[in-house]
Amino acid sequence: MKRKHGFFIAATCIFTLAAGSAPAFHGGGVGHCDGCHSMHNSPENPITGSPGEALLKGTDASSTCLNCHSGAGSFHINSPDGANVNAGGDFGWLINEYSLTVLNTTNFYAGDNAGHNIVAIDYGLNQDGILAAAPGGTYDANLLGCTSCHDAHGQVLDGTAGGQLPIGASGSYAAPAPAGTIRGNYRLLGDSMYEAGHNINDGYAFTNNAPIALADGPGGDFVRYGSGMSEWCANCHVDYYNNDPDAFLGHHPVSVVLSKDGYDANYNSYVKTGDFTGTQATAWDPLVPIETGTTDQSTLVNAGVTSMVGADANSQVMCLSCHRAHASAFNNMGRWDFETEFLANSAVLNPAAANVPATAVPYYGDGLEIDVATRYGEFQRSLCNKCHVQD
Repeated sequence: MKRKHGFFIAATCIFTLAAGSAPAFHGGGVGHCDGCHSMHNSPENPITGSPGEALLKGTDASSTCLNCHSGAGSFHINSPDGANVNAGGDFGWLINEYSLTVLNTTNFYAGDNAGHNIVAIDYGLNQDGILAAAPGGTYDANLLGCTSCHDAHGQVLDGTAGGQLPIGASGSYAAPAPAGTIRGNYRLLGDSMYEAGHNINDGYAFTNNAPIALADGPGGDFVRYGSGMSEWCANCHVDYYNNDPDAFLGHHPVSVVLSKDGYDANYNSYVKTGDFTGTQATAWDPLVPIETGTTDQSTLVNAGVTSMVGADANSQVMCLSCHRAHASAFNNMGRWDFETEFLANSAVLNPAAANVPATAVPYYGDGLEIDVATRYGEFQRSLCNKCHVQD
């Protein structure tokens, strides 16, 4: 796949290391050029895919990213067996379509419906076979790749042409930026100047800035969200964005405080089906994450990225309360299976399901696999109940 502005495309900085820790490739901003580009396809820095206009080391931008980010554990986001447990999800489920036959009817799961169908030819990841554009938007599915969301060069223009101070630290972690520098965006997500100021996003301009969030490290096992995630998703899925708490308009409201209708109390008290004895101090559930509402990352830092505190008056629901950002084992990139009555009966957990790798981890949170039957109970219903408490 060729990009309009190929020379400006490099590997996505989905994961970077905190300043002062082990050496990082991106470090909150652009990495060294020959990590992603090969100037002459030389033996010491070869192109691994088919040579293209951008001098990328992969056939396309996403393949170049996956040269480093494909694998298992830590900063990897594309495994061959769906075993990664970082918060964003595992692109491996786009290939690991599985099925379950019940009463002579075979139903299929994951595959194209597992998440964002990035085009990474070298890794067998292709354009969505059904959708021609982003649901609720116009972004061309044929152009979808890592750099559709992540600005590989990590520039922070903050709505002004010409930039500001140099980036001295990643915006994903707690480490402060050194004097005379600024943080990059969280996970190098494109800001409101993406395309207009950077000109690497296939001519598609963003209108909303990157969200405020905090991760524990390159693997992103622990992630706590402040604000702006749903607004940022609306850069491409604009028709799905509804922040009116009193008008569902065919779409679940987001960026709405849970306290509006007492959902904060529901979130804090709900432990599992039939158990409403929870307390705010331990109510956080990584399968149903919420935003704190803060616009200042330092507030998240002070709270602690591993905090288990639940909802308060400022907490709000967001797109990632229900969905993974990359892909998941479930249709519609759900954090849990939206299509089963009891979570323990999810097709992916059924021994009769075909093409489910033995090492796959479909349910996980905060970096750990979750056995839903043990954690919630054999008869746990949809985790929509964490806020809506219908069981």
